Amino acid sequence: MPTNVTPEFDRQRIIYEETEDLAQRIVELEKLLSVAPNHKGAERMIADYRKKLAQLKALLEKRKEQERARRSGGGVEEGVVRKEGAGQICLIGITNSGKSTLINSVTNAKLDVGDYPFTTPIPTPAMLNLEDINIQLVELPGVFEGSHEAGIGRQALAVARNTDCIALVIDLSQDIDYQMKIILGELDSARIRLNKEKTAVRIEKVGLGGHMIYGAHNYDGDIAEVKEFLVARRITNIIVRFQKTATFQQLIDALDTSVAYVRALVVATKGDAEGSGARFRELEEKYGDRFDIVPTSAARKENLDGMSWAFYRHLDILRVYTKIPGKQRERKPIVLPEGSVVEDAAAKVHKELFVERFRSAVILRDNDKIKRRVVGLSYPLQDGDVIQLAHT
Repeated sequence: MPTNVTPEFDRQRIIYEETEDLAQRIVELEKLLSVAPNHKGAERMIADYRKKLAQLKALLEKRKEQERARRSGGGVEEGVVRKEGAGQICLIGITNSGKSTLINSVTNAKLDVGDYPFTTPIPTPAMLNLEDINIQLVELPGVFEGSHEAGIGRQALAVARNTDCIALVIDLSQDIDYQMKIILGELDSARIRLNKEKTAVRIEKVGLGGHMIYGAHNYDGDIAEVKEFLVARRITNIIVRFQKTATFQQLIDALDTSVAYVRALVVATKGDAEGSGARFRELEEKYGDRFDIVPTSAARKENLDGMSWAFYRHLDILRVYTKIPGKQRERKPIVLPEGSVVEDAAAKVHKELFVERFRSAVILRDNDKIKRRVVGLSYPLQDGDVIQLAHT
């Protein structure tokens, strides 16, 4: 131990050494490293502490994996809601946050609405008709602290893991921070990451080569801790690519194949309640940089159409209409993922005719300067395109 350490470091070292809880021990060790002396005589000590930190984190992650495996074998059947329509949106919020009322307001559903807790006991689907497509809305039972460990909570979160988009329903008549803490905490515990870049860290297991780490400049931290963590977890022969700015938690997520990445937005309900304006501004200030936030009032029927189109935008889909020359376009669109090209639409119509025997395609766009253009299979599509396909 270097003799020229600060009193602050010495105090923190004692706190760290006397802490027994594993998670808290990691926190105290991180604090200790943050106040460590920055001189040559302390380099060996800091390296040892950093190695110990990686070992503790690896041990904590191993325990979490064991606990997840234990729970998954508990015999509780996970809920399944078969996806229908152009996409699926799961509504999640604390009990009595207005989820049922909201769904009833924009669909033909008649979900039970009550002023008692957990009115909706199981994941319940309903269909939103938006112009010429249907979007499936699924109300999840109200979440509470620890619900990811309960049978019905695990069932609901299993549905959320596989959905296309999650809507966090926040009641503007109640405390904002409390609701967000519960909802985000439960989703995080279920290993559901909202609006996170899945491609930030890419992992590839290989037969030889040891630890190969690329894009170290994108790692938000000391790359040495990555190597120490891999050693502590006994992970060998692996390629780690930091393709975008990434944190240590994103590295752990990339190594965990059970992590789900889901698009999300916030729907603020009860905009007619007293004090709702101030709470909505608070919600925007605290969470607007992470989520799109849509204010609504089912009681006054305010912005329900805006909410419906926000759902559509967060599904990252587009509509394409086929047309036979000389006839009106088809009323029912082909629904494709955003970024699709003509080949994707042609394959949906008839792969053998319009892909393998493709001759040309005509794109008709009313809102474009060029209303009609002849294009090839790789031409990118836009929402609302009308397409005429020709084959040899």
